[in-house]
Amino acid sequence: MNAEELRRLDHEQLLEELRVRAAADGTGAKEADAASTSPCGCGSPARPVRAAVPRGPDPRLADASSADIADALKAVQKVIYGVDDRLDVYQVSDAALRRDADGVVAIVNRSDITANGDGTSTLNGETLGAAYGLCSTEPFRDQPTIAFCSGFLVDPSIVVTAAHCIDTADLADARFVFGYEMQDAGTAVTRITDGEIYTGRRILGRAIGTEGTDWCVVQLDRPVLNHGYLSVRRSGKTADGTAVHVIGHPSGLPKKVAGGAAVRDSSPNRYFVANLDTYGGNSGSPVYDSASHVVEGILVRGETDYVPVDGCQRSNVCPASGCRGEDVTRATEFAELVPANDHDFIPFDLGHAQVVEAGGRWKIEVDGMWLLDFADSKSEAEQALEVMQHYGFNTQCFVGRPQPSMEFYLVNGQAPQGSLAGEDVVEFDTDNVEVQLVGGRWKLVDGDHWILDFGTSQAEARQALSYVLRYRFRSICFVGRPDPSLTYFKR
Repeated sequence: MNAEELRRLDHEQLLEELRVRAAADGTGAKEADAASTSPCGCGSPARPVRAAVPRGPDPRLADASSADIADALKAVQKVIYGVDDRLDVYQVSDAALRRDADGVVAIVNRSDITANGDGTSTLNGETLGAAYGLCSTEPFRDQPTIAFCSGFLVDPSIVVTAAHCIDTADLADARFVFGYEMQDAGTAVTRITDGEIYTGRRILGRAIGTEGTDWCVVQLDRPVLNHGYLSVRRSGKTADGTAVHVIGHPSGLPKKVAGGAAVRDSSPNRYFVANLDTYGGNSGSPVYDSASHVVEGILVRGETDYVPVDGCQRSNVCPASGCRGEDVTRATEFAELVPANDHDFIPFDLGHAQVVEAGGRWKIEVDGMWLLDFADSKSEAEQALEVMQHYGFNTQCFVGRPQPSMEFYLVNGQAPQGSLAGEDVVEFDTDNVEVQLVGGRWKLVDGDHWILDFGTSQAEARQALSYVLRYRFRSICFVGRPDPSLTYFKR
């Protein structure tokens, strides 16, 4: 059968022949099982979609080599879903896509990282071609494969990934690495500044298995202040046909951007299906609405990555509307754990701050705007102004108004530092602070001691924790207790 005749056959017939040949010669049987979906990397068990039907070789294809069949399959179906849309970040000129990529992180085993002793570390791994036994025609085969999963930043201190990538038992062995990408066509950035490598402090939430959900929210050991964090969908569903793109580390490669995809089926409650060009290692990757650039979900499951052809592996191929698609856990599944980061910050000119009496109440006023009200206590107003001038406060910040559950002040965008004689100070361990539901009320706690009470608002508690971690606050201070007229935080 010649090439033209092969291309007239149905793509499923061609793919099935490759599966049968792989099973017959005992090589690549797992990779050839494209009748099931699997997590996109990390070695979790596959989730069957339909029962396999035992078949033998197709006699019509007896005189065709596996390579010819694979070439015909590509010609009929194109590569991946339609075409292979994966690009290295350096190839992307669109500013919005580059911002999307900035918040994506590689998840790497600590055993694959070597400290160089000079403030940098080296990521170690084989080339993709060597690791997977790829055919010479496969794209990116000479690039390194290092990451075992992907993740993305949703807050300076929080990364989201797939649950099958990370659990409590192996969190200590995972490293979250920024900057692992191609610098140009021939240079992979594998020597990474130590400041770009993070560990996980704790898992804030995790779910897997229920109606296809698969997510994990991780608090990092310190805030990420030099990369942008991503916005996630908080309610509702994306629609069928919506253009989407994905960014991550397919097959452990340096970061890739893949567009040209769309939502196929948005009917499931906890996930949706899209024709994304993804591989193992993409698990945990953010999937974006290509118009709004809001994260719609996490890439978690998909078709088999590679199929064996004449002793080497080639990318599995599907028509743009073929195969079953890739499963994406909805962002709404974990959004309640992600701070909204709708900042309520009010800058002011401290040089114009003064204590005034208005309507029988003492206040601190700046250019006709009052910052604080001290009722009948002039002494507290004067003490508060002394505090503000001592530290140089010039931004007033709130969580939850009109009755804020947290109030703090910044100095040129940074946390106040230092001390003042006579301060009413309560210190806490920043790294031990977390959100807990205590007696039906959401609180910010340090061990057995609570710092702030947010009542029924988990969202405000999550936002407050974000600020404590971001600014590395170590103490809460008061003027006038038990009902303080001024509350502020310091490093």
